[in-house]
Amino acid sequence: MPSYVARVDFGPGHALIAALEAAWAGDDDALAALVRGGLGEQPLAVMVAEYGASRVQSMLLVVSGIADLDGAEQQEALAVLREGLVSHMTMVALSMMSGWARSAGDDVGMTGDLTRSVLQAILSYTTDGDDPELVRALFAHLRVHHHVLKL
Repeated sequence: MPSYVARVDFGPGHALIAALEAAWAGDDDALAALVRGGLGEQPLAVMVAEYGASRVQSMLLVVSGIADLDGAEQQEALAVLREGLVSHMTMVALSMMSGWARSAGDDVGMTGDLTRSVLQAILSYTTDGDDPELVRALFAHLRVHHHVLKL
């Protein structure tokens, strides 16, 4: 069993990271083990979609500069963002991703496709493409900081 699946402390944070790693590696057997693992009350696909939504929303705030603002200035910028096309399109995409996750249920293929899409969205903000070294560095960072994952 690959190292990203064979973890001793295997809570939701670890499962999510393992799913991202398995999807990136194209390891459907590992994804199947994670999907069948019963790691919570929600299917893995829903956990992946929720994590992806939180990361996309956070990255939108960073790239728009809103994350660096304080107080009233931040609130004003958020109000402007919420009224704009970028926010609307982001919410449409996140809604579609949520629906995809709910319909995936325990389907390994659909969960893998969704997980790869979430990973690609994260990589589009955090790296210059999917350079293997940069992706491995991202996974290492996530493993160290899994306790702060918003699930």
